[in-house]
Amino acid sequence: MLSPEQFEAHMAQVIWDNRWKAHSAFDEWLENHMSAEGAAVFAREHCVFADHFPRWFGNMVANCPHLKVRRYLIDNMYVEEVKDPSIANGHYESMVDFAVALGLDRDFIHTYKGTLYTRLALAYWDRASRAWPWLESFAAVAGLEAARGPTVAKLGHIAKLGRDAWAPLNLPEGAMAHWTAGEEADMPEGGHGDMTLKILAQYADTEFLQDRVIEVLEESMQVRWYHFDCIGRDALAATGVSVEGPKVA
Repeated sequence: MLSPEQFEAHMAQVIWDNRWKAHSAFDEWLENHMSAEGAAVFAREHCVFADHFPRWFGNMVANCPHLKVRRYLIDNMYVEEVKDPSIANGHYESMVDFAVALGLDRDFIHTYKGTLYTRLALAYWDRASRAWPWLESFAAVAGLEAARGPTVAKLGHIAKLGRDAWAPLNLPEGAMAHWTAGEEADMPEGGHGDMTLKILAQYADTEFLQDRVIEVLEESMQVRWYHFDCIGRDALAATGVSVEGPKVA
């Protein structure tokens, strides 16, 4: 069994290997083919994700017996849904503002359910948050924040979805609030990204639990990679870049 410090480092490596080591079509689009048309493809799918993400934390609160972890989950939900001190509105509505600035209709976004690949990915995390033991659920869902945290970022390339990434689009300041919030919540030392690893390291206190957390992190990161690869393929197509058919993971 690994010490908590060793396990944090091991989890970070597993996350990076399964989420970032292989570049996805989204990475290709983001780095080499940025366009408003492709960004609109990403925005509509990410709005659906942002709408669902805090609900999964609510599912975990109901299943978690540890007050310390429940407080963390509730605080995370509060920042997502009620009040983020860094922006004027919630994370979902700020993401909708970004989509609207790219030309999408606000009413359309509020009722949009996502492509099939988005709905399949969301079904995975919804089931994980509802049906699995809380520690496994936490690895699957909060692991998505860990993938953008500084511990993982130190290992190599990650897609930097901050304000700088969207600067070439010259969007109004009000449309960028979502990315300001994300940078402040997940990326700094001690933010949501690193806290995920620390909580998992504390409560995965047997070899069996450590093995199960690693298994879940591998799977969740592979789902997220495939989800973004599909988004990237559609973004490339919207930009006018020829792409192959969807990959089978």
